[in-house]
Amino acid sequence: MRLLRDESGQATIFMALFMGILFLGFAALAIDVGMLYRERRIVQTAADAGALAAAAGESSSANITTAAIAAAAENGLTVVTSNPAAGQATLTAVDGISGTGNTAYVQVTVTQLTPTSFMGAFSSKFGQMAVSATAEASYLTGSSACLVGLSPTGSAVPYASGVETDGSATMTWGTTVMADIATEGSSHINAPNCGVSACGPSTEVSGNGQTAAGLYAWGSGSITASSNTAPSYGTDNSGSTITSGPTIKPCTGDPLASSMPAPPVPGSGYADPTWMTNGTAGGHAETISPGTYRNFNTANVSTLTMNPGLYIITNTFSTNSGTTITGNGVTIYLANGVIANSGNTTSVAGGATPYGVGNGTTMNISAPTSGTYANIAIWDGNSSNSTPDTFTFGGGAASTFTGEIYAPNTNLVLGNGSGTSALSSEIVANTIMVLGGSSLQDNYKPSSGTPAAGGVNLAM
Repeated sequence: MRLLRDESGQATIFMALFMGILFLGFAALAIDVGMLYRERRIVQTAADAGALAAAAGESSSANITTAAIAAAAENGLTVVTSNPAAGQATLTAVDGISGTGNTAYVQVTVTQLTPTSFMGAFSSKFGQMAVSATAEASYLTGSSACLVGLSPTGSAVPYASGVETDGSATMTWGTTVMADIATEGSSHINAPNCGVSACGPSTEVSGNGQTAAGLYAWGSGSITASSNTAPSYGTDNSGSTITSGPTIKPCTGDPLASSMPAPPVPGSGYADPTWMTNGTAGGHAETISPGTYRNFNTANVSTLTMNPGLYIITNTFSTNSGTTITGNGVTIYLANGVIANSGNTTSVAGGATPYGVGNGTTMNISAPTSGTYANIAIWDGNSSNSTPDTFTFGGGAASTFTGEIYAPNTNLVLGNGSGTSALSSEIVANTIMVLGGSSLQDNYKPSSGTPAAGGVNLAM
């Protein structure tokens, strides 16, 4: 009984139990911290991979969230859309983090729920971690915009009589609207995979009865693109629309200037066949080969086949009503000073004598896919920005183009009911006007999706 009543040594037992529990707690804490550290490294690696993948896909119109999730999954992460269970994560991708020029910036944030052995008993927040990564991608050529107007002042939109500028509800009447890219008379521009960008005018023009609208839709016309940017913009009050946006933003200049080859040099002789010189084709089908042509004229030709290669036009470019022109692997270079039959023009203000594709002509041209002039379908070599040429696509027929239409010192006009249902081109011009019920459908996807060497990096 004396032994049972002996209380000596109890403190030692309690101390041993307490130390055991404390040791187990520290061990659990160490395990939790180590596990969280390991999981954070996994999540950070996945976020980095997701950001790089999103940035790489940015200018090729890829869905940045889809690209980021796929890359994160390849790096061991299980991504769900909401309410993650233990070991699962959510992911967000944010576009447009102060990017300029041909650089795309994307930020990816990953939040994962990681179960813990000890720390979770105090708070579930210990098992949640959120890490972010930002990546940038620079590209060799191209632009996310597929229609670019370069004029700092714009040109007058025919027939326009009123404008609401920069989102204002106030209509300005009796003004000349100066625009880089415009639609008029129920005409439409639709570029679902790329953007529309105007370089000017930079501010509303004061005096001389002019108003600036770098992008302008008039007469129930519309401009629809993945993005619309300009220093100024406007619509009238007849239901005209510009979507998405638009966003007031300065342009970054000519996106193709640095990637264009040296201008072609005309040959010493001319390849004009007799029927082209004298207009004696008699309504027959004709075929021509690459070379230098003085006067490109398809009068009295039913169908014209252009064999693959480079065509240099030195004097006039004129097509006949009803002619169908087809060329695969073709580049047409309009040498500086080319003019055309004045009957093939649409009335627009300013510039040199217009030239272009006549009313009722169907022109189907695809650019070469390799070689010096790869991806260039039409190149206007006018070198004077102060006196821009005008290239007109006449009405009454549909033309298709695949490849770049490069005319930095030329006003491009699509007019009088003409349609281009299968256009797939990056168009760079002084100004671009779509008039008289015409429709410009551009299914181009930016060619800048291939990153330059070392061009995709995590932004620090």
